[in-house]
Amino acid sequence: MRWTATGFESSLAAFIARLAETPWPGPPEGFRHLDEPRPMRAVLAGRLPGAPLRAEVVVKWSRPDSLADRISRGVRGGKGVREGRVLRALRKAGIRVPDVLAYADDEVDLVVTGFIDGLQSLPRADNASPALLEDVATLLALAHAAGLRHRDLHADNLALTGRAPILVDLGSARMGRPLGAGERTRALAGLELGLMAGARRSQRLRALIHYTRQIEGGDGRAAARALLRPIEAETRRLRRSFWRGRDRRATRGGTHFEVFATERGVQGVRNRDATDSSWITHADAWLQAPPDGATPLKTDGSVLRAGEFVFKRYEGVATGRLPRPIRAFRLAYALRNRGLPAPQPLLAVAETGGAGLYVAEWIDAPNLHDFAATGRLAALTAAERRRLLEELGRTLRRMHAAEVTHRDLKAPNLLVRADLSIVIADLDGARVRRGPVTWSRRARDLMRLDASLDLAERDRLHLLAAYHGMLPTPPVPLDAWGAEIATLTRRKRGPSGRPR
Repeated sequence: MRWTATGFESSLAAFIARLAETPWPGPPEGFRHLDEPRPMRAVLAGRLPGAPLRAEVVVKWSRPDSLADRISRGVRGGKGVREGRVLRALRKAGIRVPDVLAYADDEVDLVVTGFIDGLQSLPRADNASPALLEDVATLLALAHAAGLRHRDLHADNLALTGRAPILVDLGSARMGRPLGAGERTRALAGLELGLMAGARRSQRLRALIHYTRQIEGGDGRAAARALLRPIEAETRRLRRSFWRGRDRRATRGGTHFEVFATERGVQGVRNRDATDSSWITHADAWLQAPPDGATPLKTDGSVLRAGEFVFKRYEGVATGRLPRPIRAFRLAYALRNRGLPAPQPLLAVAETGGAGLYVAEWIDAPNLHDFAATGRLAALTAAERRRLLEELGRTLRRMHAAEVTHRDLKAPNLLVRADLSIVIADLDGARVRRGPVTWSRRARDLMRLDASLDLAERDRLHLLAAYHGMLPTPPVPLDAWGAEIATLTRRKRGPSGRPR
């Protein structure tokens, strides 16, 4: 099947013929890749020869990568045709999407859209302005009212053109009748995971009010509050399968990761998105000796920095246990998969017996202990100090909401970036749990941080209030919970009362 906008017929036919002769993944002459090609898709940008527009276009070129893909193409048509139809339907409904110019699935499977210059990524939900939250909520409400169903709608499926949000990647979408009440609840629960992770309670409610105004009219406040509990219940049901399904990527080879074994019996996993195959060769050498120019970050030499990378050595483990470097790699990816700030895992290798090496990105930022001990915390303005403590509280709340605990949650294991955001740097004490984190467990985690910092009582309350103030509403009152943490902290510090 083929469809083209008026005037593109001959140029599309010529381009399809040219693309059919181009070895995968191209690009053909005059085009460039917009991102790293995948086994099933390449995204190209360039100009169609002979087209009525001189502006660049974007070509999403697909090919079946598996038996399931080949069956789907035979039954449902090509991915380009399906996405092109969705784009045309949404544009007809007045919803902001790229201008679709052509699609086909006969000789090659593709969709052609107009190139949008200056696209910007959406900011993190808790950093978004109120106006942007309202605009995104309105856009998605109109899309759901038009019948859009998208099984994996997240922040990367939207972008900003100037200050206005636009839907940009609809490869997994389909159109149908307007979403019913139950479907909207499930769709909004999916957005809690993919789009609103880490948002504050006030931000979630604001976005939901504007969403319900578009769907039901009126003020929207009562309808939004009525939806909060059903959305939270559905979110809890969805998020475990959402997270764990993606966690499995780091356990097997695929688009993002390469699992390998060498002739020397070295097992490993490599991040394909951030390294190349030469890292496997280097890993054998790194297991024997640190890379040239490496400087120790710990006195025992177990952690070193070389350039933009951190190298961490681990001892062996008992027979049958997962080597610690591999565990560290999977754990770092699991945290990032949950939207938590952690250094990107790059490589993990382990010899027979489990001893090995873990490599992650280097983040040039002081740890929270040094930040406070060297006077930088005291040098912040009152507003900056409060913002840092609130960011710390919200980061830890997101960690626990993601069912992650940390039995070594101390100030030296947290980094403070220049923008006062927090990074969880040392993951050796972290653990992904298989259920909600109890409030007593949360109190013990925060006690360890509290015991390692010497905060004024006002600062401590800012941190705890930010943690406590996110949805869902905690079952424990803030004052009682803060008193419990203070009691645990005094016990931890002992008679000296000093941070440790």
